Amino acid sequence: NYNGFAASVEGETVDGIKDGFNALDSAGVGTDLNQLWGTYEDADLGSVKVGRQIYTLDDQRFIGHVGWRQKIQTFDAATFAFTGVENLVVGGFYFDEVNRINGTHIDIDALGINTAYTFGKTLKLIGFYYDFDGTETLARWDSETFGLRAAGEFGHEELTVFYALSVAGQDALLGVDGHYFSAETSSSFAGVKLGLGYDVLEQGFRTPLATVHKFQGFADVFVTQSITGTGNGVEDLFIYAGYNIPVGNGIAAKVIYHSFEPETGAGEFGDEINIVAAYEVNKYMNLIAKYADYEADGAGSGGFGGEDREVFTFELNFNY
Repeated sequence: NYNGFAASVEGETVDGIKDGFNALDSAGVGTDLNQLWGTYEDADLGSVKVGRQIYTLDDQRFIGHVGWRQKIQTFDAATFAFTGVENLVVGGFYFDEVNRINGTHIDIDALGINTAYTFGKTLKLIGFYYDFDGTETLARWDSETFGLRAAGEFGHEELTVFYALSVAGQDALLGVDGHYFSAETSSSFAGVKLGLGYDVLEQGFRTPLATVHKFQGFADVFVTQSITGTGNGVEDLFIYAGYNIPVGNGIAAKVIYHSFEPETGAGEFGDEINIVAAYEVNKYMNLIAKYADYEADGAGSGGFGGEDREVFTFELNFNY
């Protein structure tokens, strides 16, 4: 860092303990340049960053870094954030290439604008527009998406209520145009957090640059539908409960139940139970375990959601 200027370079290597053991991210095995960027930040006006970089927006439903993977998603990009007006943030990006979690580097012509105004603790309102133009082989990525998101919380120290609402429309080059809707609310009291949500991707709606794993269950059954817009669309009704178990430094645990149905067509996809637990050993080391158990119904699946799936992951992260 120097007088508002900063630069960074980051490399990564992914390998398996033995052949076949690293099946989850086997396609991303190897060494790669993960980030290489320069930035300038002005305390009054905002910042500009150019180069290979991590870039995320809002809840990462449209632009994300898939940060839980061993090889995360980055972008060859120019990004900016204007903060010269109080409570207003205007962000924008242009992507020339996306570097995927499987080790591939894909040319893309993508740009977008994301404008957020904070009215107070109870309301942050966001408007966005994203234009993705992929290569010929990735024509199903091509789309224009526009939408609104509102989020906030209210209450007092003992009882707080959080809410988030998102709506979006999309014009697609291939397939059909679609819409997206999401609503979630949660409440925290005496260390217990309870939540309820409903997430709908209409048939044809696609989110190719999102952190897809964050949505529609940890088993990643509906990843292909979310990225390409193929299939019957997904309706996800979910509830969850979280609690910090008082063991050692505290185990942050969360249990989530999902009920999936096709957005178009009859029947049900299936149900899924997710369990996640995180433990911070000290300021340098933390542990994270995830378990997902998806049980398919199969009716009306359109080729998706037709098989049972169990996934368990365990992470030991060291940062110094």
